[in-house]
Amino acid sequence: MNLARRFLVTGARGAFGRELTNALQAAGASVATARFGEDWTYGDYGFFSRARLAPIDVLVLSHGAKGAQAMAANCTSFVEIAERYRHARGETSQPAEIWGLGSEIELHPAFGATARGYLESKRAYARYAARLYGDDGVTYRHIVPAAFRSGMGPGPISARTAVRIALFFLARDWKYVPVTYTGMAWLNYLRFRRLSLAAHGRG
Repeated sequence: MNLARRFLVTGARGAFGRELTNALQAAGASVATARFGEDWTYGDYGFFSRARLAPIDVLVLSHGAKGAQAMAANCTSFVEIAERYRHARGETSQPAEIWGLGSEIELHPAFGATARGYLESKRAYARYAARLYGDDGVTYRHIVPAAFRSGMGPGPISARTAVRIALFFLARDWKYVPVTYTGMAWLNYLRFRRLSLAAHGRG
C-alpha cells in the first residue's frame, strides 16, 4: 500500500492518533487533522465540508471517549463524519477509503457502568463498520486493538507499538486489522464478518 497520500485524522491529539499521524508523515503522507473542541464538536460538524473532504484520499477515525459521551464519541460522530466523507468523495467519482478504530471490547464482556457504556458504543459502531466493510463503494479498514496505554486507561503496550502493528497489516492491504496480544481480535473477526455478511444479505 502506498502511504504517500492525503489523510485526514480525527483524534490526532490522542495516543493512537498522535502516533499514527507521526508515522504517516514519516512515510511521506500529507496529514491534516480535525481537532475535537476546536474544529468540530458533537453538535457541529460544519468543519467536515465537501470542500475539505473531497480531496482526502483516506479518512482516519481515531477519536474516542469513555463515560457519558461514549456513544457520541465512539459511534454517532464516527458515522456522521464517515457519511459526510463518502458523500463528498462520491461527488468527485474518486474512491473513498476509511480507517476506523474499533476495539477488542466488541467481543469480550465489560463490567461497571463506564465500561458497559463504552462496550455498547463500540459495538454499535462495529455494526455500522461491518456494513462499510462489505460495501463495494468504499474501502473500509477496521483496526481492532487490545488495550494500549492512553488517556483512556492503562495497557501492556504503548500506542506507538499499537500503531506499528496496525501499519504492518495496513501496509499489506489488510482490511480487518488485528492489533492484539490476547488473540481476541482474531476471534472478533468471525463476529465482524458475520455482521458484514448479514448486513448485505449474504449471511
